Amino acid sequence: MSYRIAVMTLCAAALTACSTTSTPSNPLQKRWNGEQAGAFFAAYGPPNSDRSAAGGTTVYNWRGGFVRGRSCAVELTVAPDYTIKTIRATADRIDPNGGPSHCETVLDADS
Repeated sequence: MSYRIAVMTLCAAALTACSTTSTPSNPLQKRWNGEQAGAFFAAYGPPNSDRSAAGGTTVYNWRGGFVRGRSCAVELTVAPDYTIKTIRATADRIDPNGGPSHCETVLDADS
């Protein structure tokens, strides 16, 4: 009996170690993680490129938001169900006054 409890405890510990919950660490992630990639691309235009990644995900590179010599470039990791798992800026302009970055403003994540 104690052997079964020990095995079940180890299995439970292993399963909890595998499940990760990512908390958004920036305004872009707070705004877009969990949203449909189709909504993103419909609002801001198609990606420039894509590639397959681990676990059936696809990584899209998007660039846009061209305003007075500024642009925004982001990398979106999208799950097989087409939801955005992660988004990160690869080219951005930080506001010198401490306000939202250019990407945050362009991609509706500045609030």
